[in-house]
Formats: sequence, C-alpha cells, structure tokens
Amino acid sequence: MSTKKILLTIGVAFSIFLITLPLVSYKFLKTAVKSAAFNHLVTVRGLLKHQIENYFQERFGDINVLSRNPVIGQAFSRLSKAFHSSGLQGDQYIKISELYQPLMEYYLTDYGYVNLYFIDSDGDVMYSAIREEFTGTNLLTGTYKQFSIGQVYANGLDGIAFEDYTWQEELGEFTSYFSAPVYDGQMLLGVLVIEIPFSHLDAIMTKREGLGETGEMYLVGDDSYMRSNSRFSEEPTILQKEVDTIATREALDGIAGQKIIKDYRRVPVLSAYTPLDLKFVNWALLVEIDEEEAFNAVNTVERRVTILGSLIAGITFLFIYLVNRRKKIVMVAESLEETET
Repeated sequence: MSTKKILLTIGVAFSIFLITLPLVSYKFLKTAVKSAAFNHLVTVRGLLKHQIENYFQERFGDINVLSRNPVIGQAFSRLSKAFHSSGLQGDQYIKISELYQPLMEYYLTDYGYVNLYFIDSDGDVMYSAIREEFTGTNLLTGTYKQFSIGQVYANGLDGIAFEDYTWQEELGEFTSYFSAPVYDGQMLLGVLVIEIPFSHLDAIMTKREGLGETGEMYLVGDDSYMRSNSRFSEEPTILQKEVDTIATREALDGIAGQKIIKDYRRVPVLSAYTPLDLKFVNWALLVEIDEEEAFNAVNTVERRVTILGSLIAGITFLFIYLVNRRKKIVMVAESLEETET
C-alpha cells in the first residue's frame, strides 16, 4: 500500500473517530442529565407528599381529638337544650354560647380554622364560632342539605369525614370541611365540623425553590380537576382547570412514576407523579418541569456537537475529494506524456 493511501486511510479513520467521540459523549451526557433531573423531581415530590399528607393527617387528628373532648360534649348538650328551647336569640342560649365562645375563637386562631360548627343529631346547626347564613337552619330538611356543609354533616354521623374544597362567596376563598360524631357515652349528640381554608394548602404548593422558571407542583382530584393553582395562570385554577394526562391517570389509579409527557398546556415536560396516601380522598400529586428547561444545557451541547461533527465531516469529504482530484490530474498528465512519447 502506498504512503498516500495509508495517510488517506488514517485521515478518514481519525475523522470518523472525531465525529463519533462527541456523539457518544453527548449520548452519555444526555442520559446523565435526564437521570439527574428526574431524581431532583422525585426528591421534591417525596418531600411535598410528606408535607401534604402530614397537613391533612393533622387536621384529621384535630377533629378526632376535639370531638372526644369532654368540654365539647358538654357544650353540645347545653347548647342543644338552649337552642331547642328558645332558638339563637334566647337569653339562655346567648348566655351559654358566650361562655364557650372564647374557647372556640382560640381554636380558630390557634389552628387557623375558618369556622367551627356544632350540629345536633336532628340536623340543626345550633352553633357556629362565626355566624354563617346556614347557622340555625336544618341540614337534613333545609336548603343547605345538598351543600358541602350538609354532605359533611351526613357523612360525619358515621365517623370522621372530609368534604372537598368548594368556593365560599362570603369568604372570598375556597374551603373544605372535616367532621366527626360527638357522643355522650353511647348516645350520639351530633356532629362537630371544622372548616379549613385553601390558603394553608396553597402556601405548601407555591414553594417552588429549585424548580427553575417552569417547574411547578400541583394536585389533581379524581374528577380530573386541579386542587391547587397553576403557576402559569393569573386566575385561580383550583376546581377550574381540568387535567387529563398519562401522569394523572396513572397516579389516580394508584401508580407512582416518572416520564416525559405533554402536560395540561400540551407542553413536553418531565413529570414525577404519585397518589397521595390519604384515607378520605383520592388525589394525585405531580411535580414537573418543561423539557426544554431541564435539557437546556445538554441541548446547547447537542447544537455544538452537531456543528462540530458537520465541520469535521465537511473537511474530511473535502480532503478526500481534493486527494482524488489530484490523483486523477496526475493520472491524466502521465497518460498524456505516454501518448506524446
């Protein structure tokens, strides 16, 4: 083999090596970046899941402890008798309610409740720490039977119950309810209901440190509607925005996972999702970041590798072309000399 052919072979082999090396390196880099991004989302998901579950379990514990408190049982008995005797405006009722009012206000302030209700076994809303439009009405026969307060009361007769978030026009925010039966020995006195604000949950869901410009965390109920607000919307999205994606469907079916999907905006995202382990509600938790942002660094490398590979390939083919052209010229010149001779 001639020296020229050897040099040509070495040159082509070296060029192929230069082209292949960045491509292989890029492939491993992209895999590493993808793995690191998902690991971060999974870590955030785990911490957030723990926070949300703790929050609701604490409220579950609150209503369980309060409903068993002897003071609450005593208040139920005394308020019920006074309410059925003279109604909300009776002197005896006012005297008894004023006796317990400071304690109930303490619960509102210390626990951050919106309101607290005593509803007797006949369905009468005989007391509320803050007077509502349904205070004094009956939840078994009245207008509010089908409202959230009526539903949580009915379910609370059998044990601790939860009623999902609904919009409260008077308060100007979303609230939810927990309820539990109150007993005097074996006798059912009624149902204790606490009303909690969405702002508690919203404060947890809006801590987005470490999630960049497009990272977000949100909750979806089993009706496929958000139970939190989207960072991409100026208007509230809780119970307004429907989210039906591969991730939400799997999470609501009890599957925790991670994959690249199109989110509710139809934008490709890295999604880490999981069901919440709550006894009383089926919600999905999702932590996501736009694929473009997550892979921004590796995409920059990809562009540079593509440019570099194209340059190396172009130079290689140009070199081969020029060598072959020179070879042809030499052959033609030699042929002409032979002919003249």
